[in-house]
Amino acid sequence: MTPWPVADAALTAAETVTIAVQVNGKLRGTIDVAPGTDNASMEKEALALDTVARALAGKTPRKVIVVPNRIVNIVA
Repeated sequence: MTPWPVADAALTAAETVTIAVQVNGKLRGTIDVAPGTDNASMEKEALALDTVARALAGKTPRKVIVVPNRIVNIVA
């Protein structure tokens, strides 16, 4: 009889996390980042999306709320 295999937690960890990007509370896209990515990098990637740029229509964001590993919400 062979022993039951032992799970390796490092192999089950996610390599990327999908982050929702909202503009004024409406979903405008998603970005894929590594877990633990800093807020400034997520904000930069979110603002670089074409759908976000179209939703902002040239306006500057008043506030950008970043919840790590969850969501980026842009208030125009």
